[in-house]
Amino acid sequence: MRPRTSRALSRAVFAPVFVSLVVAASLLFAMPARAERLESPLELMYGDDAVIVAGKLVDINPVGRIVIEPKEILWGRTRPPEKLDIRIPNVFLNDVKNGERYVVAYSMFRRDPRNPTGMVMNRDGAVAIVSPGIEPAVFRDAPAIRAILKAGRSEHGRESRKLADLLLAALRGDDAQLLNLAAGEFAYEPKLGERLTDADRALIEKTVRDRKTPIRVRTVLLEAASRLPKTLGDWWRKAAIDIVTTTPTDGYSDKASDPVDLILTAFDVLDRYSVKVPPETLKRWVWNPNPALVERVCVLLRREGPGQERSVIQQALADPKLPETTRKFLNDHLRQLDRIDERKRAQKEGSGRS
Repeated sequence: MRPRTSRALSRAVFAPVFVSLVVAASLLFAMPARAERLESPLELMYGDDAVIVAGKLVDINPVGRIVIEPKEILWGRTRPPEKLDIRIPNVFLNDVKNGERYVVAYSMFRRDPRNPTGMVMNRDGAVAIVSPGIEPAVFRDAPAIRAILKAGRSEHGRESRKLADLLLAALRGDDAQLLNLAAGEFAYEPKLGERLTDADRALIEKTVRDRKTPIRVRTVLLEAASRLPKTLGDWWRKAAIDIVTTTPTDGYSDKASDPVDLILTAFDVLDRYSVKVPPETLKRWVWNPNPALVERVCVLLRREGPGQERSVIQQALADPKLPETTRKFLNDHLRQLDRIDERKRAQKEGSGRS
């Protein structure tokens, strides 16, 4: 049995998923270092300091809080008040509705600033648990989430084929929160992957490749498959190459599905495992309006050859259709490259005279 730590829960309470889900949320919930093992969503929801309740949502506060009337306590040692005020990321407020029933996992604790492994009561009160796969742990109260919670209540259950079947069913559905939960569980519960068949792995690959799948779900599963190819499938290389090759550089027509995080993750896993990306594929992303992605691509182009990066930047700057944010970044980047080259020349001349 894997030991739980209070620090793991404190990470979850304040950490949204991936590179840049939303700036507003990331200011409140900081991502943990990738080197640390992330506990799976169900491990966190069934943590010693967690509480899971089901009840009707009766109020939405625009400052980032919801009020639930808990009718059932599904997990936890603390009995909630008749009206439970829970802090959630502001960006999730539009996804909940007054009068509907929800299942919510929350904690009343936060990390002790004086003790990295200790916990203290949170002055903000109840905070919905947030971590990859639960952003936040707020689900419509439906048979599917009830079945997943029942199957995943124990460590044995979280590694079972029964839970795998329920999560695979969620991947076939259209509930974004359940899709995300399933992705997080497969990504961060390694033993669960051992229960998968080739057909199951094919479904996970299909989920990653499907443009209709929420970006964060595709991102989590792609990164997980690169780490766990024996259990999730060794399809990730081709999928990552196809993603950076075929995804429109100006994004999808649905602006709510910005693919930047997915593209960055694809480049990261390809680079991490030394998978070569064709220069033409790298070049196309220099026209993207996101400076962080353009910078990442410029670094990869630099490795292709001394002149590759400058040449592509100059081509992009010559294009009148180049997004203004990208134009500004590339002009600044080019000046930085000039300063680097100048320093190198000065060092070379200095060593030559000596």
